[in-house]
Amino acid sequence: MDRSDFGRIALARWYAAVRARKVERLIFTATTGRSGTLTLTKIFAGIPCCRALHEPAPIMNNEVLRAASYGDQRALDRFYRIKSINILRAAAGHRYYLEANHLFIKTFVAHAAREFGNRLAIIHLVGRPVEVAMSLYRLQVLPGSESGNRWLLDYRAPLNRIRIADVLDGGEFSHPFYKVLWYWFEIEARVAEWRRRLPAVRFVRFETGWLNDPERLYALAIALGVAVDRRQIDSLIGVRENKKEHEKLIAPLPREEADRMLERFVALLQQRCPLEVPTAV
Repeated sequence: MDRSDFGRIALARWYAAVRARKVERLIFTATTGRSGTLTLTKIFAGIPCCRALHEPAPIMNNEVLRAASYGDQRALDRFYRIKSINILRAAAGHRYYLEANHLFIKTFVAHAAREFGNRLAIIHLVGRPVEVAMSLYRLQVLPGSESGNRWLLDYRAPLNRIRIADVLDGGEFSHPFYKVLWYWFEIEARVAEWRRRLPAVRFVRFETGWLNDPERLYALAIALGVAVDRRQIDSLIGVRENKKEHEKLIAPLPREEADRMLERFVALLQQRCPLEVPTAV
């Protein structure tokens, strides 16, 4: 990219920022994915003056995720310049912008905090660990695999908060289900870290199981600073979206076995890295 390219990007970004200067709140999700992000998007899309998008381009996966995971800050900054323009263009003309994107907490949370300041709000969208892990396990999108490293995280990456690659690579905990359990806890550890690092930013915790609860959804909107009529929330409640049943490649583990594996994994984390073990839902 030569100097003229940087100039064009800077000009496009400035113009997009001017057009989006009246946006009151820019909202992102801190989540694992497989946690109701599409359902959340459809609910917020029904709120007047809100532009709600599910994983809009650039999604920030693949080489962007690798740059964030391996500490290539220059590349990450370069990717974000394009992402920023897209966010601002999409938000322009609206009072609120919501982007449900599980890549946010892994790649561009720091950039968004610097750019949007007190306009930024974050929904900590939490699915139950066994349910999230089971969905990813059945889809065979696993940390450490090609698809998992492209979309989730690489459990061997040096900037992980929970660094137990030696355990996940051999022995009892090498079963692939443990890798997706690791992913759930790794995301929770990152959310906890960013809550500490960004004390002025609104983080609102919301569980996947609350997506059909109008009272909880109304409270979420108010906590985010989004003005909405309580009756509008009632009209937006619907069925769960994006279950991906047709894409699941293998049968689920028996629930009792999965629960036992979660218990063993929590015990391992408490032994190896107790400061990084969040409470499971």
